[in-house]
Amino acid sequence: MPGTPRTSLSALAIMAGLGLALPATAESVITWGKPAEITGFDVHVAGTVASWEMYQMVYETLLTTDDDLNLQPGLAESWEEVSQTRFIFTLREGAAFSNGRVVDAQDVIGSIERIRNPETASYWAHQLGEIVSMEALDDRRVAVDLARPHATFLPALAHITAAIIPVQEYQAGEFNPESEMLGSGPFMVSAHNQDESWTLLRNPHYGRDGYPRADRMNVAIIPDESARMAALRDGRIDFTTFENPDAPQMLGTTAGVAHHPIQTTNYYRFDVNALSEDSAFHDRRVRQAMNLSLDRDAINMLVFNGTSAVDYPVPAAFGTDACHDLDTYALPREERLARARELLAEAGQPAPRVELMAASANPVLVRIAEVAQQSLAEAGFDVRIAAVPTAEYLQRVFTDGDFDFSASWLAGYTDPSMVIQWWNPNFAVWNLAFQEEVPELSEALAAVRSVPDSPERDEALRDICAMIDEGANLLALVSKVDYVVYRSDQVEVRLADRTGSANTWQYIAEFAPAE
Repeated sequence: MPGTPRTSLSALAIMAGLGLALPATAESVITWGKPAEITGFDVHVAGTVASWEMYQMVYETLLTTDDDLNLQPGLAESWEEVSQTRFIFTLREGAAFSNGRVVDAQDVIGSIERIRNPETASYWAHQLGEIVSMEALDDRRVAVDLARPHATFLPALAHITAAIIPVQEYQAGEFNPESEMLGSGPFMVSAHNQDESWTLLRNPHYGRDGYPRADRMNVAIIPDESARMAALRDGRIDFTTFENPDAPQMLGTTAGVAHHPIQTTNYYRFDVNALSEDSAFHDRRVRQAMNLSLDRDAINMLVFNGTSAVDYPVPAAFGTDACHDLDTYALPREERLARARELLAEAGQPAPRVELMAASANPVLVRIAEVAQQSLAEAGFDVRIAAVPTAEYLQRVFTDGDFDFSASWLAGYTDPSMVIQWWNPNFAVWNLAFQEEVPELSEALAAVRSVPDSPERDEALRDICAMIDEGANLLALVSKVDYVVYRSDQVEVRLADRTGSANTWQYIAEFAPAE
């Protein structure tokens, strides 16, 4: 651990040769510089990446994914798709929570029931589909029956929000998921100082022999990008992430610093307020004109140095081109600008004055806003940028609906049909304050959930993309890359080349202090 002596083997040998007392076995420690604190303890409720990252250290899901986003065993060592509506999961033998109790079928059933319980208010309930029954076939096997085919049922189980909690302890009042964490993942929580630090210890009952490789993980909460860079330079942290592509380059001259870009299914977005009558964007034609005017290529080049890519409502990382042929993307820029000006003229607003909001704590979002401001001016938009505190941004966008449009980003998860469900505000809930509900689109989104990966689904996704583009209410911009930077002289890491569900640290159990 940076700042903590790591007794070497040679030093131990010298001490033994001199007849000196040997110290206890050295504790292996790694240190994570975490950009943000969690927003809640409840793994079934909190919907932020800052929270997911911590949950993934402590909890496990039935399934997980590999670098190609294919489903892989998690807590379930195997699963059987008996039919399109019946599934049987077999739990990994010996899997146990950090209190030593073996994970059993009732933990699976109780966890899923808790997610589905309206009182829990889990945003993940809809992603699981309509479950009609769950049955424990024995201690390690669970059968789940759906009311109808739901193609994203299995991918939804691979997201950390579907984590398996210790239901016996929860029901007995011995564990409160709203204020503590107890799981079967590689680490367990030892200490927490709000907005400052966490201490995670090895889960002695983790079901993978020899893992995690580290005995302890110290977590320093460091929101400021410059402070994280300084902590890497002087070795106080071993690894962290940046949204800013300049950070790895700025650290490139520091000895022992390495970086690894991880491609994700996530993308940056604009939320556009279709519901406020005080906003120019209440007129769909103005929203469409703005969408056409955006120069996504400029955002990629000027903000991300070409390391990102133009992205779509159905993320390009999934390998589908469902949205690529839309005029918004396919037409030459001059033609798009001409069409945008025509739409503004039709709306009687040739020079709309609008405010583009971004949370000031995230400089990347502010830079995206600045590039968008310039490109929109070419069509006649008069854009003012408002960089506001995060609390104000959250309140105005997601509670009050008091804004024109705002910059953010969207998690793409592990299946194309999952991410686009958020265009139905009654399904998503989080965007009710600004998203227009379009019955035809909502019906199409509901229907595609039952269609497996196939040419038929690709065609349905194309139709959905066209409707999403017509509404111009939530706009995909460019893909979001996770820039991982670490001290190769201090820590051994294993990193994926691509992830879904913001699982940047999916191989955290394999991290260890460098030899």
